[in-house]
Amino acid sequence: MRPPLAAGVVLVLVVAAAVATSAAAVVVLRHPKASGKPGRPTVPAVPVRPKPAPAPIAPGGDIVDTLCAKTAYPVLCHMSVVPKPGRKLDAAGVLRLAMDVVRAKAADAKKAADALIADPKTVRLALGPLRDCVETYDDISYNLDQADKAIAAGDKDTTGTVLDSVCTDVDTCDQGFEDLEELTPLLSKQDDELAKLASMCIAIAAAAGLR
Repeated sequence: MRPPLAAGVVLVLVVAAAVATSAAAVVVLRHPKASGKPGRPTVPAVPVRPKPAPAPIAPGGDIVDTLCAKTAYPVLCHMSVVPKPGRKLDAAGVLRLAMDVVRAKAADAKKAADALIADPKTVRLALGPLRDCVETYDDISYNLDQADKAIAAGDKDTTGTVLDSVCTDVDTCDQGFEDLEELTPLLSKQDDELAKLASMCIAIAAAAGLR
């Protein structure tokens, strides 16, 4: 018969071994990357995917075709944006050419507005809207100058904002006539063309990643 002390020692060793085995089982079952409170599964974080940037457009003779195809008026774009012979354009160069077309058309529209203001046959009620149009055409030229500087500085936000302002300027001219129902818009042809050309600039800038 074993002495009582020896039996107690054996009993302690058996209990200790059982506890160690249980603890080991818990460690094995726990996920090595788990975190937080025990018993609650960790929800993996959803990776945030960056917004894809526009594909770079390589300079070359077909860059005008590529960018004009991204506009709502590709035919008008091809007819308007004509590079000089032998000149190799990049995307910014195509956008600047499109902006130059808008600038030239705005200057022509301003001349037409000035001529109507000076014409004694023009209805006096139309003089106010016509003068407003002259100011908006000046604003278009100014905004295009600011866009040109922003492009050179690589400031995409300003480029986009200023090009949007050009479209707003064209709408402002039309609005002056629409507010007076008895008036027929006298510069609708010019404004319609300017609106299309301005939208082309915005589409080209977006396709080229310049805004």
